[in-house]
Amino acid sequence: MAGDAVQVNVVVGGRTTAFASRLSDQRFEGYVNPEAYILPKGQIKSLRSPWAETVEDIHQALRWFRGNASRHRNVERRKAHRFRAGSRRHVTRSPTFERQISQNVSYFLEQLETAGTMLSGSYVNIGANDGLSDDPLAHYARSEKVKAGGGALAIEADEELCAKHRVNLPWVKLVCSRVSTQNLKLLLSGFPPFARSDLDVLKVDIDSYDGPIIKECRAQRLRPKILQVEINAGIPPPLQFALLDSPQLRETDSSVELLGVFSEKLPINAPIAGVSLSYLVRQLAPEYVLMDIASPDAIFLRADIARDMALNPLDEFDAFARAWSDVHGFHRQTLRRWVFELDEVELLGEVFDFLSNWMTSHLGRLMPFTLTI
Repeated sequence: MAGDAVQVNVVVGGRTTAFASRLSDQRFEGYVNPEAYILPKGQIKSLRSPWAETVEDIHQALRWFRGNASRHRNVERRKAHRFRAGSRRHVTRSPTFERQISQNVSYFLEQLETAGTMLSGSYVNIGANDGLSDDPLAHYARSEKVKAGGGALAIEADEELCAKHRVNLPWVKLVCSRVSTQNLKLLLSGFPPFARSDLDVLKVDIDSYDGPIIKECRAQRLRPKILQVEINAGIPPPLQFALLDSPQLRETDSSVELLGVFSEKLPINAPIAGVSLSYLVRQLAPEYVLMDIASPDAIFLRADIARDMALNPLDEFDAFARAWSDVHGFHRQTLRRWVFELDEVELLGEVFDFLSNWMTSHLGRLMPFTLTI
């Protein structure tokens, strides 16, 4: 194998299956549209990362894309014409900048304040970790506005992380519990009523049944100004995918780990985890519109605020192809073929087969999920 080959262990209930592959074949950070790599003067933008494509990989992808450019662009445009929900084009940005803003929701909240929207210092953080590590609410959580607001709630399942959260952010109400669609109402029961309709941010990142949790949050009348959700970047528009909350899923407790390059096990998301971009765009409409994509998260803005800011919704197709992606468990060339060569019906069939086969192979059974156009 090549020098960047790794052993990939898929651990499910103590059972392990292993195989060897390139690291960037298991987790890919990069642009789906290879032309997004090209800088104004024609140079190739690249990133020195074990997850990223090499310059030769990028040249190969460009040759493939341009080898049938007319067909590739027509397929993408035809799907977008049929299903597009937004009109604002995505501005290609550097990977470093995208990572910075994805980890700091204050970047977006400051835009709201500049436009005249009042913030209350309130948020709900579902999947809060220790409150600081790799959390987009970390900066805002430490602000004087949040400390004075009294309307911040964090939910985290891991006891060790909860202990750290209490030390890191003692002024934030913390509920240490696994969240589900059945218990979310109870977990939110102590949240101040005034904050529900005037919530600044709702963040959901549980790497699982995020879609149903978001639906339940709306059923509980949480009405955030900004909603930030980690998306499954391996499932392109217009497919609406969401892993569902189920007893089978809670019993399985699967994780994917990479071994062979690093000194310790490195977890990545399973390809069946979470929710697709198009699922969120359509489930949240018309009350919310797509404001931005900052890998690996989608940021939605309440539609009334977007109108006040004269901000058009982001084009989900353009953003998916040209925003910096963080893709777990999908080969980058498979993803590009799905985007640029398959119509929506062919795409639906291939993605269904991919997800079903992965579950059967690694989990031993199918987990309930929804997948539609």
